[in-house]
Amino acid sequence: MKKILLLLLTFGVMSSGLVFAQDKYSQEYLKNHKHFAIMNPFAETIAEHAIKKSLKKDTGSNFDVKFTGYTLSSMKKGIFKHLEIRGEDVVIEDIPLDYIQLKTLSDYNYIDYMQEPPVFKADMTYAFSLKFGEDAMNTALKHSDYQKVLNKVNDIAYPLFQIKGVSTKIRNNRIYILTEYNFPIAPSSKNRVFVSSSDFKVQEGQIKAAGVKVDSAYGNISTDKVSNLINLLNPLEFTMKLLDTKKCNAKLENVNIVDNKVEINGKIFVEGD
Repeated sequence: MKKILLLLLTFGVMSSGLVFAQDKYSQEYLKNHKHFAIMNPFAETIAEHAIKKSLKKDTGSNFDVKFTGYTLSSMKKGIFKHLEIRGEDVVIEDIPLDYIQLKTLSDYNYIDYMQEPPVFKADMTYAFSLKFGEDAMNTALKHSDYQKVLNKVNDIAYPLFQIKGVSTKIRNNRIYILTEYNFPIAPSSKNRVFVSSSDFKVQEGQIKAAGVKVDSAYGNISTDKVSNLINLLNPLEFTMKLLDTKKCNAKLENVNIVDNKVEINGKIFVEGD
């Protein structure tokens, strides 16, 4: 989500050559006064076009954008009232998403776009919604950082087994985790695969396994132990971390699997300087 957040404020109106009258920029003034805004629709259209163009350039994907400002001069300064971005079949951080929506919940948003990187000057809250399938998770699991996750698990599992890789499938609205493993002391000629399935829930802001199932062919395996393993390997949690950014505080609220697609929503809190 970092590319969305850092690019959504590349307003064309801000870099235009128009000369604006002096205006007041405080939250109290802009929110509590009526403003003569005959030029606002024109400026807002320019801003929407600029954001779409910037996102297209950086992600290669098309987005729908709705932008609302207060006054021309406040928009030029980097202050706006509302922004909503929606996209279907887009790629963010190389991860394919079926759907993404990001919209402001705060009605006074201020970013100093003249600095590099841009500086958030007001506390802001965004609501976000994501929908993606197994391809998104499997793409995330190929990221080099996921090997660090496997290394930590392997340190715990040694010398019983060593995980070589993880992939996922979504069937009947459940996520199947295919864990490829071998034995470090007496390795087999071919890696073996352990298959488990799980629902997921948000618990204390993190995505956790729920309702874990293991085929009886594996014998009497404790589902608690399998749940712990899934939470350590957690492909869903890792996918979200790749989409997250250290510049913001994201709070996950709900995760559901509908029509074999993962749907996640929550809020992003940005603390202003």
